[in-house]
Amino acid sequence: MLSVHLERIRGRRSRKLERKKIVLGVTGSIAAVETVKLARELVRRGADVTAVMSRAARKIIHPYALEFATGKRVVTEITGSIEHVNLLGEYGDADLFLIAPCTANTISKIAQGIDDTPVTTFATTALGSGKPIIIVPAMHEAMMRNKAVLENIQRLIDMGIEFVQPRIEEGKAKFPSTETICLHVERELYPKEMKGKRVVVTSGPTYEQIDPIRFISNKSSGRMGLEIALEFWRRGADVVHVTSKPSGMSLPNYKEIRVWSVEDMMKAVLYEIGKGCDLFVSSAAAADFIVDAEAKKIKTAPELVLKLKESPKIIKEVRKIYSGHIIGFKAETGMSDDELLKVASEKMADDNLNMVVANDVLERGMGTEDTRVLILTPKRQEWVEGLKQHVAERIVEAYLEDCL
Repeated sequence: MLSVHLERIRGRRSRKLERKKIVLGVTGSIAAVETVKLARELVRRGADVTAVMSRAARKIIHPYALEFATGKRVVTEITGSIEHVNLLGEYGDADLFLIAPCTANTISKIAQGIDDTPVTTFATTALGSGKPIIIVPAMHEAMMRNKAVLENIQRLIDMGIEFVQPRIEEGKAKFPSTETICLHVERELYPKEMKGKRVVVTSGPTYEQIDPIRFISNKSSGRMGLEIALEFWRRGADVVHVTSKPSGMSLPNYKEIRVWSVEDMMKAVLYEIGKGCDLFVSSAAAADFIVDAEAKKIKTAPELVLKLKESPKIIKEVRKIYSGHIIGFKAETGMSDDELLKVASEKMADDNLNMVVANDVLERGMGTEDTRVLILTPKRQEWVEGLKQHVAERIVEAYLEDCL
């Protein structure tokens, strides 16, 4: 019954880790209590997870908890079945060894080649066979500042091991969010078609001030732009996400710049593209009109007339300094598929775009979880619908197939 229950949730969140086998190493930090949630989230993204625990970890959570979370017997000792070799040996089944949480003690043992727990045995084997390893430290902040620990962390980084930086709070190097850890796992296991590329992505609405306390905007949630930014990041790109809806995530090679108005967004985009850019994704719902804002609050009146003027077009300004790849977005209302195709084709030609993603926002609404879009390139006319994270993945795949 356990395996049936597990299969009901496998891949429910996404299929980004489908057919991937992950060994989850758990050591004796109090953050071990978070690993049940972590294991379940990996399964929800399609992964097959096997847990291995140190003796110290078993004093904090029972192996049964991780057996429930993974649907598999937990490795608590190395037996004649040579679990470490079968999973993380040169011809082992597993794709990655994730040690979360990892104590200062375990970090130092792995760095010095000490092998005296099931987790360190798995680590030694993975290092020797070239399997990727991700370590998620969790300890008091003072321990993270210890020179010996820092030297051991650097030694492991030099060996090719990736570290997920902890959240420093209340004097402790706390366990990062499950989302952050899963994103690191996905990036490690994804193909790296965009490695060495720098991508600038815009997302969300802009807010144009009417007076000091009022503004005009739109219903954009910024979700599509965020998902596209993360999808390019998973595939190895260095990503700059310029947005009015920042996620607050802290990821390596991923920078978020918070903006407010279309002018703010324009300045940030031009500056970042000027530093070097291989692809600009203009997915923000930037304002088409702006207002000459009043310096003081406009008094309430039975009737008020606002004078709007056309805002500068970000893509057109970008094209003045940048001749590289651009993906543009086009939102319309009340159009047939044929009409939308015509508008998208005109936009592609007018702005010299490599791809246009177009949709009729009356179909699903704006700021929703799902959408239906037309992906247009010189090589394709493809309609895609579903959750925005799945549509974003298809947009990126189409770019890689048609434009690289």
